[in-house]
Amino acid sequence: MPDSVELAGGSIQQTVARCHLISIQTTGSSLVAMITYMQLAIQCQSIINASTTENHSIRKIYNDQVARLKDAPSERTFQRWHENGCKFIMLAAGGSFFLLVIIAGLKIRWKITTIRFDVLHQVAKMLRQPGTINETPQLITDNIIPTVVWIRCQMPICLKNIFCLSFLISIGIGDTLDCTDLSLTDKVFGGFKQHHFSLPARETGPWAICAQAVTRRQIVIDSEGLSGHSHSILQSTNEHCGGITPIDVTIIKTSYDRKCQSNVHFPAKTNRWENIVWTEGEWLKAEVGEVVQDIDDLHSKLGKLYINGCRTQDMYLCIPMSILQGGGLDLRNSDGSLMAFVCSSLPEAIRRNLTSSLLACFDGREVLQMRDKQDYVDDQDSHDAPEVSEKLVEQTLGHPFQCLHFSLWNRYSTTGAGAPTHIHPHEMTRVDVSRTNHTQCLPYASKDILEHQELYNNVQDTFSELFEWLEHVMKTHLSEEYEVIVELSQNLPGGECSPVAPFLSLVINLNVTTEAHRDSFNKDLCLVLPIGEFKGGALVQFEQGLVLELRCGDFVIFPSNDTTHFNLHYEGKRASFVLHTDKGFDKWKEG
Repeated sequence: MPDSVELAGGSIQQTVARCHLISIQTTGSSLVAMITYMQLAIQCQSIINASTTENHSIRKIYNDQVARLKDAPSERTFQRWHENGCKFIMLAAGGSFFLLVIIAGLKIRWKITTIRFDVLHQVAKMLRQPGTINETPQLITDNIIPTVVWIRCQMPICLKNIFCLSFLISIGIGDTLDCTDLSLTDKVFGGFKQHHFSLPARETGPWAICAQAVTRRQIVIDSEGLSGHSHSILQSTNEHCGGITPIDVTIIKTSYDRKCQSNVHFPAKTNRWENIVWTEGEWLKAEVGEVVQDIDDLHSKLGKLYINGCRTQDMYLCIPMSILQGGGLDLRNSDGSLMAFVCSSLPEAIRRNLTSSLLACFDGREVLQMRDKQDYVDDQDSHDAPEVSEKLVEQTLGHPFQCLHFSLWNRYSTTGAGAPTHIHPHEMTRVDVSRTNHTQCLPYASKDILEHQELYNNVQDTFSELFEWLEHVMKTHLSEEYEVIVELSQNLPGGECSPVAPFLSLVINLNVTTEAHRDSFNKDLCLVLPIGEFKGGALVQFEQGLVLELRCGDFVIFPSNDTTHFNLHYEGKRASFVLHTDKGFDKWKEG
């Protein structure tokens, strides 16, 4: 490495431009790339710290200062760059700046960006306190720390005018950061707010060899370069979704009163056996509902469907997606709130590959099972007969569907109210329980994310275009509902950004025929998008009397927390994506 490496400082716009450059280059310095992402994260925090408004977020920074740039990156890309910077800062806070040099040398920078932040936080914690590790602390004390020591002696790097000066001044240092001074870098990287627990103090024993800064001639990474690339960078490929074809959406206000007592009360049974029988009865009624012929017919039929704000007893409207003619349908309750937003406008280039792409995520395994009419009770049978009711329950229980929850939770969280502030949370225990679950003090990943990380990564990569398109549609056509949901995804630990924004959870249902239920843990809305080669399987909204005949790639957004819903029997192979947010994140938002 040369004695001087040039790396531009400057405004957030210039840093965004450099992030754009390193994201599309196939060659270049991996270390400089990591520093650039760290620059962006620290600049964002400095802007937030200087703001006089509450709830200033990364999203607001993007909208105010980045979105207006020529060929601006998409909001998702910008948030991903910020998230990457937070991850590298966390590792530098744990294993020193020179751990990043090791990462660059091993060419695992991009692999690091795919690891969840809470995992990296645990790694950083172990790096700081290897003595607390029950198994193989020698990996750190005998391998990693000596390697860090050797690199810092061979490459005594100094960062000059790299990180935002206001941030550095706020923690009591100047514009130059001697990376060989461990106490100084701990102050900088440890002082960066990650919306997570701060790291414990560094063990002096294992790290004692790094206590003194290296005094030999340093390699200076300065702030005078790369800015000359800005012009060409800003003319590079545009990743923004602004080129999406506009959707023609029909808005219909109904007389349905969601606050009417009969609509608030859950009508099905809580006993599983009884609920299956109840749902089967509604399946039969929904399957013979009145079929809507076109939008005008829908207007007319909706006008007759509700009496005094409630659905006419046993009346269902079957809405085929063909009447939307490739557009959208926005149905509203009497108070203007959302009843259902239905969309059939998914670009064909995405739609035609949904099923094969899903199977590819499972490495081609046949996770979708073929269903036919013989799998269900003969429609001619009397479903009132006890022996038939028993038969249909046994058949339903004999076809359980597989459900994968790739979710972020904030349920059953320990708030820490009244806890002492001078003790690290990981060193405290609750007196009212036998075991303190420290992982639930902050938003945490579901078990399926942890156990099926490769599958989760496959789904994120494979369906990224779909998820970004869905967000664009919701942001454009359901702007008020979007703002409520997306606010809960701001300020997650480590700047984490959701791959299914504005939602925080993705559920993959395989071979799905659901019973009547409400998703009481959901925050307001959910999005349902079926995938597969099938007939039937329509989504039923019971209180509203709607039977939505969704095809592969069509989707609906509706208030699943207070709507009783289920789907009809189907023939063929069927899965579905369900996007939602845990309402426990209201607590996280409130702090």
